[in-house]
Amino acid sequence: MTALAPARGALKWPLALRLDLGPATAGFALAFTATLAVAMIQGPKLFYGDSGEYWSLASTFTRNGHFSLINFESPVRGYGMPLIAHLLGALVKTLSWSQSSIVKVFNALQFSLIGAVLVPQIAEHTWPERKWNLVRRLALAALLIIFWSGDLNYPLSDFPGLALVLLAIVAVAHADSPGWMLTAGAASGLAVDMRPAYLPAVPMLLVIVGLTWWRRRAAGDTSRIHQALCVALLVIGFAGASLPQSLASHRHYRSWSFIPGGPAHLTEEQLTSGLYLQRYDTFATPARGAAPMPYFDTTGANLISEQPGQGITSVGQYLRLVEEHPVAIIGLTARHVVNGLDMRYSTVYVEHIDSGGHLWLRVPGFLLVFLALVRMLWPTARRSLGPARWHYPVALLLCCVTSVVTAIETRYMLPVWLLCAMLVLTPGWPSPISKDRRGLRRVRTLIVLVAAYLAFMAIVWHVVSGATARVLT
Repeated sequence: MTALAPARGALKWPLALRLDLGPATAGFALAFTATLAVAMIQGPKLFYGDSGEYWSLASTFTRNGHFSLINFESPVRGYGMPLIAHLLGALVKTLSWSQSSIVKVFNALQFSLIGAVLVPQIAEHTWPERKWNLVRRLALAALLIIFWSGDLNYPLSDFPGLALVLLAIVAVAHADSPGWMLTAGAASGLAVDMRPAYLPAVPMLLVIVGLTWWRRRAAGDTSRIHQALCVALLVIGFAGASLPQSLASHRHYRSWSFIPGGPAHLTEEQLTSGLYLQRYDTFATPARGAAPMPYFDTTGANLISEQPGQGITSVGQYLRLVEEHPVAIIGLTARHVVNGLDMRYSTVYVEHIDSGGHLWLRVPGFLLVFLALVRMLWPTARRSLGPARWHYPVALLLCCVTSVVTAIETRYMLPVWLLCAMLVLTPGWPSPISKDRRGLRRVRTLIVLVAAYLAFMAIVWHVVSGATARVLT
């Protein structure tokens, strides 16, 4: 009987693992069902603008009947999203489904993976004492549906790139696993290919690995050779995912750069438009197709008018502009951040313009941001999270560093929006009503929070109203 005891203990571990995975598995299944239902209810949509371009670029991989990644040709786009479109197109032919239906299924899978699995995993790595149950996972999936349901209809790089960078962050938390490190490298490389703005987050992955090993240094159960192997696999994964873009760029544009947009000078174009636009949306109808909805910024436009050629031709020129006009650039960047978090519409392609946006989306959207700030700035709420590893949230913030100097769109701020949702939904919120005090002192914290919210809304509404007044439709 004694000899059987270890065997029983060994049998308990897989069962416990399955129970631990229960909320993620159940959450993914339920979220996928609900998300797909919402996507299908919206009906078929035309692939406007960028989405149509991605779908068209899928055909560039095949030339003279031969498929090759380096056949891909675009001066602006990376190969990652067109490759996904190529695979989805193959499924369209195999299953005899419509393009719209295949895209909806693919996007529903991404929404469910992000909401029920990846973000909760990052939250649990950040605050190890706070676990996400099924309800919280479904709540995040519901927020994704409410605020971003329109994006389920289009083959765009935003959510695939986001899912990949989240996977990379989750993977580097397993810094001692060669397989996870290879996954992190490949996922981050593909994420940068789809969303070059995520490039600043890549060095942070190495920081996370270093900090993870530093925390475990006392255990001493990982050799330096093993650590070197893990880092090498991280680099190999990133290089392997980036190599097709580099080879294709060299073949078609004589450049070895793995960052998309170089041949079209996309960085300079984005820096220029980011000065005279404080927000950008796209208006689209089946009859008209996609048309720009620019929100002009007079301060930035004045700065542009002072530049040679009325544009930015290099990063150095932009940095000199920042040095010469720091207050103006700080103000413009702040307007970009506020407008980027203004959830005017639940879709990247606006089909119905409602007085500058849907109030039922915008007010809860800013409430989510405010509550996230409260969780960070209210000491009691921050301490309630328990011991924190802030390098994970920092990686999410770095995904948006370069976006805030461009003509901002709400989809560019997706990593920050998810961080806000993560802060709000993580358990452990303290009550703003004191149990130990009497009278007004009992609700003093609540009064301060309400007053702070009103002031916050007054400021952000002033900013977004200014943008609305300068929109061209």
